[in-house]
Amino acid sequence: MLKYHLLSLLARQPRHGYELKTAFEEIMGGTWKVNIGQIYSTLGRLERDGLVESELVHQEVRLDKRVYALTEKGREETINWVLEPPKVRPLKDEFLHKLLVHQRMGLGDLRAFIWKLRKEYLQVLKDLSDLDADLTLDPLTTLVVKKALRYAEADLKWLDDCEEVYSE
Repeated sequence: MLKYHLLSLLARQPRHGYELKTAFEEIMGGTWKVNIGQIYSTLGRLERDGLVESELVHQEVRLDKRVYALTEKGREETINWVLEPPKVRPLKDEFLHKLLVHQRMGLGDLRAFIWKLRKEYLQVLKDLSDLDADLTLDPLTTLVVKKALRYAEADLKWLDDCEEVYSE
């Protein structure tokens, strides 16, 4: 998905890697931090595949920078990706698999593990709620945060189900 975010940001204007990192993290409301190395490795693959092209721009005071621009092929691939319905994969959730593997490997009290997960999700819920209250966020970013909130709430409800099953 990161590649399509980068391509869509380049659809607006050519940018260098740090600009893309900053813009992406801003769109995600700070909920998805990305390593600059991941940005540049993704840009390298996109350039290799002909989806972006780059140019080294000379700067007087600073080091030269590589600026990336979207190609027509990149624009077409991004549009096709956006218009294709998403693949829903609810059983590929890492959260679910950690619980299954924990139980299968006999790594101790499953209820204690469930409580540990609950504490983590309560913190996520608090952080997202704080972010949701930020009136300076772009409306679309607010919607992204709200969806993340709904996922966290659903995971907490599912933990209620887990505790109910394993408390007996």
